Amino acid sequence: MKNPNRSKWLNVSLGLALIAALVAACAPAPAAPVEAPPAAAATEAPAAPAEGTKLVVWGFIWTADWLDAIKAGFEASHPGVTVEVNRFEYDPYRDMVVTTLASGEGIPDVVTLDPMWTGDIIRSGSLLPLDKAATELNVADFVPGGWNMYAWQGKQYGVPLDLDFKILFYRKDVYDAAMKTLGMTAMPTNSDDFLKLAQEVTKETGKPAIEIENDYYNWYTGYLAPSGGNLMNDAGTEYIFNNDTAVQSLQMYSDLLTKYKIAKLWNYDTDGDPTVGVKGESFMAIANGSWFISDLSSAAPDMAGKWAIAPLPFGAADRKFDAATGGACLSIPTQAAQPELAWEFMKYAETPENQIEYYKIVGGVPSLKTSWTDASFDEVNDYLGVPLGRSVADWSLRAMPMQLPSVEVGDLINEAITKVTSGQATPKEALDEAVQLSPALE
Repeated sequence: MKNPNRSKWLNVSLGLALIAALVAACAPAPAAPVEAPPAAAATEAPAAPAEGTKLVVWGFIWTADWLDAIKAGFEASHPGVTVEVNRFEYDPYRDMVVTTLASGEGIPDVVTLDPMWTGDIIRSGSLLPLDKAATELNVADFVPGGWNMYAWQGKQYGVPLDLDFKILFYRKDVYDAAMKTLGMTAMPTNSDDFLKLAQEVTKETGKPAIEIENDYYNWYTGYLAPSGGNLMNDAGTEYIFNNDTAVQSLQMYSDLLTKYKIAKLWNYDTDGDPTVGVKGESFMAIANGSWFISDLSSAAPDMAGKWAIAPLPFGAADRKFDAATGGACLSIPTQAAQPELAWEFMKYAETPENQIEYYKIVGGVPSLKTSWTDASFDEVNDYLGVPLGRSVADWSLRAMPMQLPSVEVGDLINEAITKVTSGQATPKEALDEAVQLSPALE
């Protein structure tokens, strides 16, 4: 996603509380992989819509720009249909979606959703399962991490748009010098070697080598997932974020700050946006989504050429995944007035041509791999000096689907991380407590 507001990771809105009340003790189930079907079979064309039919589509502001750009093509191929795109700033939109779907009034036909709060919406029964997804779309055309993220209990509830996983932004001039000192020729691909490099960076500069946060999304997707961990078991019957893998992962995360003293613990409430740290050279690397390049280049234009990107280096050298991915999706509310037409619109939105437009307008690399052939993915980013789109597309194949979080569980993990980095509890104590306080799994 392009320039998401960080408050989405940090605050629980009244709207989310309402959804939580509706689902009561429900907790997130893991994204059950959906197998790629054979080539999509021909289907009977749906009945033509009546003249004057309106399809209402909601999006947060940067996806709404894309929806506005593609709607004319859908209207042209569906005479009598008008697509009405309603746009919202991210935070008001989040609250608008969860409260509207819970109320049952003013329901749109298509909604753009974010995985940080989609889990609760799915479990509330507010979204239609997309029964035609496996036959009318070719699942094999999508990055598995993007597609499987919106599958729950064997059903698909969203078609993915972009891929939002963390990569490492690092000061190339600083890290290259440290790598030369250590005889390294490239950014490490495992925790042990990165730790050696980060210690050398801090030694040479006197500055923290990397930024970290008391944030479960940062730890879960960037450290726990590549270490082979997850929030719960594959069956969705047991929380596992307090097992040995999770405890070791959180210990390493904390050790960067407390033991090795090579990390800067960033607090958005007191420190502001991390671009402040970039400009002030408060840290020499930061894990963030590829969209961060817009913030970075705008905040520190004089540092062009000094920053580089790489996959996250945490975990073992033979790990399967480098990160867990999020990313927006399109879904159909249960009480949508035009569910069949909404599905036709979603299929239209997921054509390679329209996903290329998504990349050009929004900036997020699409989950649809067949869109990656466009030359725009190979355009060199002037600030970094590399084809950012192509790099992110290639790296996305090593991103696992994040499990759609429960707001309550996310908050409990946030608290556990804070207790560990502040020395109030060990990783085992803090994670055990978080699991004990989490709502029961069904």
